[in-house]
Amino acid sequence: MNVLPSYLILDPKVDRLPPPLLRELQSERLRNMVRYCYANTPFWRQKFDAAGVSPQDILTVDDLPKLPFCTKAELQADQQAHPPFGSYVGAPRSHWARYFATSGTTGQPVRRVMSARDWGYVLDRFRRNPVAGPGDIAVVLGPVDGLVGPNASNESLAAMGAMVVQAGLYDTRTKIKLLSELHPALVSGAASYLLHMVEVAQEMGISLSSLDVRALSSVGEPGGANEGTRERLKLGWGVQHVGDGFGMTEIFPLGGNCIHSTSIHIASDLALAEIVDPESGAPLPPGEVGELVITNLVGDTQPLLRYRSRDYARLATTGACACGFTGTRLEGSILGRVDDMIWFRGANIFPSAIEAVVRRIPELTAEYQIEISGDAALPQLLVRAEAQRPDLPSDELIALRLRLGQALKDAIRVAATVEIMRPGELPRPDPRRKMQRVVDKRESKTA
Repeated sequence: MNVLPSYLILDPKVDRLPPPLLRELQSERLRNMVRYCYANTPFWRQKFDAAGVSPQDILTVDDLPKLPFCTKAELQADQQAHPPFGSYVGAPRSHWARYFATSGTTGQPVRRVMSARDWGYVLDRFRRNPVAGPGDIAVVLGPVDGLVGPNASNESLAAMGAMVVQAGLYDTRTKIKLLSELHPALVSGAASYLLHMVEVAQEMGISLSSLDVRALSSVGEPGGANEGTRERLKLGWGVQHVGDGFGMTEIFPLGGNCIHSTSIHIASDLALAEIVDPESGAPLPPGEVGELVITNLVGDTQPLLRYRSRDYARLATTGACACGFTGTRLEGSILGRVDDMIWFRGANIFPSAIEAVVRRIPELTAEYQIEISGDAALPQLLVRAEAQRPDLPSDELIALRLRLGQALKDAIRVAATVEIMRPGELPRPDPRRKMQRVVDKRESKTA
């Protein structure tokens, strides 16, 4: 059996390697990974043979486009044909140490198994940029059952020396009461749920901004990079920094932003990031929006090459970040899901653009809902938002609706119908599942 080398992941200097040295490191790891995949997994051997590609054809990162893409649908089908983990597992059963699964929001969950080696690399990636230490209390709000993110947060924070409080199974009010008693240094959770907690805390007469929380870590959904969302989080929690974490269960937790930038810093020694045209698959240059494609460079358990994330992003056009990071950065974080993008009357609309508008208006709560109805010939776009005050006079309500409508038109360049609701009428986030804010009621979804 072909075996991957052991890599030093914990060294923080790897984030600041000169580009030529980083490229050399990536090329070496890519060559190793391609040989490993072909030798150890029937799944990848069949894909290589079908594409007419040999491991000897891949010498540097420039050869990456020669490799075939991989999709979630392929992994789901492979796991159904070869249960429970598929034929793309490379490490022997005796090395398996951790089990996770995707959320299942796009169909059958993909089962993820990790060797002790891979899980150690996940924790080391967090530890080389510590956000907490001895004497700190860190509260993780997400449930740990089957989820990579909360488990990685729990164990990496503990490895940094912090006392970790796992609060995923508590109800929202119990979590808030616990926070008010512990005064943690760090709180980790989904941005939408962190905003919901501010709202509930106000109902309880508790100010989260008075708890001396040093930083928030927003995980599971883009949030920290959205200006309106970020500012609401900073104000509601009284923090100076909102970390925006990014990762995929199928690959690894891959990176986050820094105090100097909202861009996602991809751990470029662990993974290669490409941006491609979502239709043609052709590579796109830095600055252009397309689908993010990730190649795992180090994982031995379920290695994935050119995995199509279905996330929209763009590569940064500038050099090293002000923090010194020299690897790949996603400018402005994840822009949205390919599957969530709304094609409406000739315009592409990201739900995140609507989120940004709603959360910039202080008279509105943080909640919103997007409904698309009608048919392909004449689709209708409705944006629902909530007023902060339940007793808003009719003239102020009309003015707020007109203000939101104009702001949306300026941002997304199409006219949307706007409905202002009373506070509490829209669905609230549930930390156990991803928030679904787009309701598509069209007769045909090819508008």
